[in-house]
Amino acid sequence: MFSLQRALRVGTRVCALVLALAGQGAGAAGGTGAYPLDWGRAGETLQYRSCGCADRCWVAEVKHQRSRKTLATLRCDCERLFARVGTSGPEVERSPTCSAIDDGVNKPRAIREALEQMLGR
Repeated sequence: MFSLQRALRVGTRVCALVLALAGQGAGAAGGTGAYPLDWGRAGETLQYRSCGCADRCWVAEVKHQRSRKTLATLRCDCERLFARVGTSGPEVERSPTCSAIDDGVNKPRAIREALEQMLGR
């Protein structure tokens, strides 16, 4: 019989595999449409969307409002946290786990603070 912890690990791995096959979650089912998070900078917006795994797969992007140019992206693939500044910069693994953001008291604030740090603000 599976323990709850083992079942969660297996579920997380299955979700990560599905997302990898779907092209980094762009077409994964079970997500939400994008919606804004508090950003507080004129001319920019912070958009968040979930791609599944009980909101453990998500993408947050800071964009210039007028040009829609992406300034920074932070994403979780159900396990690992990735970051990218700009659109042409490399995506790098920021953390082997997303728990610092996902398990915190205020997930939207943690996302905002991580993106502010990435942008040097």
